[in-house]
Amino acid sequence: AVALVLSMSFFHIDQRLPKKKGQKPKDRAREIEGALDWMRNKGVKPSGDEPVSSFEKLGSVPISRRTPEERKGDVDGVMNWMRNGKSESEDPTGDFTRIDQMLPKKKGQ
Repeated sequence: AVALVLSMSFFHIDQRLPKKKGQKPKDRAREIEGALDWMRNKGVKPSGDEPVSSFEKLGSVPISRRTPEERKGDVDGVMNWMRNGKSESEDPTGDFTRIDQMLPKKKGQ
């Protein structure tokens, strides 16, 4: 029974760990073994057979509706902020800065 649990754990970890290009089976086995050791040291159970909690429907999420004029004002505000060197005075709420930090930078920007 213990061997079956270990082989299932090995299988589950093998399915979840990304495979490295050109990785030898022995190296893959060591990587999986390392993951199992880490899980044991952290008290994480390797079995994927834990019961899943029951499904609960959530209520609707309130969404504020913005008029086309309000959206245009937002775009104009962002454009002015960017044109003026991303100054804090053009971004009193900090929303532009926060979103700017989340977006990936593209070449040439």
